[in-house]
Amino acid sequence: MIAELVSTILTDAGYEVIGIAADERSAVTQAERKTPELVVMDIKLANNSDGVEVARRLQSQKPVPVLFTSAYIDQRTLERASALNPIGFLGKPYSPQSLLKAVAVAGEETTQTNGRRRRTSIRSRRTRDR
Repeated sequence: MIAELVSTILTDAGYEVIGIAADERSAVTQAERKTPELVVMDIKLANNSDGVEVARRLQSQKPVPVLFTSAYIDQRTLERASALNPIGFLGKPYSPQSLLKAVAVAGEETTQTNGRRRRTSIRSRRTRDR
């Protein structure tokens, strides 16, 4: 549910959301099909997938900016995630405005399509967000 809401917020703001992934397998598959310009990655994913490890795997295939989100940003997790040089961390709960601000600050490339800004994002969600 949260992932769908995030997708709607980003889409309404003019971003193109290329997928919602619940776990490592679906995130990697979607990123291989259509390369994202930005990944919005939850730290805890379904099927015991670790968002930090998924981001590491995605970046090993092709460098991509990552914005981590989580309700669980402890020091150890922060250190592991920081090693990937993410564009930022967004603690839960967060408002639509803080999400859009974090994405905008990311400085991802924009293109003009029909006079409307478009950006690409992929969102991963936690098990309980389903």
